[in-house]
Amino acid sequence: MPKISILSLLSEWTDEFNATLIKSESHCVALFSTDKELLFANSSMSALFKGEPCDSLMNPTFDNILLFDNSTSLIFNGFLTLGDYSSVNTSLSAQIYRKGKKLLVVGGVNATQLLEQNVTMHQLNQELGNLQRELLKGKQVLENTLNMLNNANTDLKKLNATKDKFFSIMSHDLRSPFSSIIGYSEILLDEVQNQNYSAIGEYATVIQTSSWKAMNLLTNLIEWSRSQSGRMLFSPTYFEIVAIINEVTELLNGSAQKKSITILSEVSPGVTVFADKAMISTILRNLVSNSIKYTNQGGLIIISAAQKQNELMVTIHDNGVGIKKETIEKLFRIEECRSTNGTHNEVGTGLGLLLCKEFVEKHSGKIWVESLLNKGSEFHFTIPNQSCISH
Repeated sequence: MPKISILSLLSEWTDEFNATLIKSESHCVALFSTDKELLFANSSMSALFKGEPCDSLMNPTFDNILLFDNSTSLIFNGFLTLGDYSSVNTSLSAQIYRKGKKLLVVGGVNATQLLEQNVTMHQLNQELGNLQRELLKGKQVLENTLNMLNNANTDLKKLNATKDKFFSIMSHDLRSPFSSIIGYSEILLDEVQNQNYSAIGEYATVIQTSSWKAMNLLTNLIEWSRSQSGRMLFSPTYFEIVAIINEVTELLNGSAQKKSITILSEVSPGVTVFADKAMISTILRNLVSNSIKYTNQGGLIIISAAQKQNELMVTIHDNGVGIKKETIEKLFRIEECRSTNGTHNEVGTGLGLLLCKEFVEKHSGKIWVESLLNKGSEFHFTIPNQSCISH
């Protein structure tokens, strides 16, 4: 087969090649006159112009191109940069031809250039991904720090509330019964010296009552202080809860009898728990004492216990004055707790219920109250079985 020139083979396709070249989005074509007039530009080349077309040729510039040797039609073969100095520029692999007073610029993206750009873009994407991961880590660190600050702020508020409560007890609640003891003992001493014995019994009763209040408050205060400082040992053992109930009932019967209140225990012998005796005694003492305080003359307090699936639930029921719903929500929070006077104007601090909550939770149990105004209240607390208690 005789050797045929490729140009002669393609000559019949000249119109098609020209149409494709002009409409191509991958090839850029422009025709200029040497006096800087744009005669033609396809859409791809037009998209690269910024402002005046001839001024968009940045490297080499249009003026430099006019100085190139034009002894042959191809006067430039290399990378041509188009655009302006205030935006992103584009570099084309281009050829510039000159015939008389016309310049033909033909260019496209070089394959090697595309590969380099792809590598650069890949590297940029990797760097962007790394930056995003670092930002996420930084965000997580900030969130953790913020959570730690919020927790520290919550702890600080609790500590401040604890401090305020402590000073309130020391400055007022503890001072009050001792003031009564000192005042009435002075009166009692004067009466004895004057041999006036008619009111001695009355004064002695007030002194005794105030002493018991002071002792009860001091006991709670010492236990609360030990629990707050972590110095209270948790020593659970097996014991019958009815024995502790009987001890508490005997201890508080004097206070109950003064108001003609009956305390009944419906707990049968043999009900055994695995718990800290001292803590359970404190819980029962405070809850029963609380019921006495808010039960009217001639009232009734019932202590009962029910074995559930994995826990023992103890209930102290009274038919006293009851508690408002909005007050119930504040009973076990130190920053909110306030004690109201009892039915015989008995005073308190609210500290006993806080101790109950701490000691119940030490056993991994729960404490709550159900109450209706003028009907009475039921305080419940649970003691889980041994396997459920976290030491």
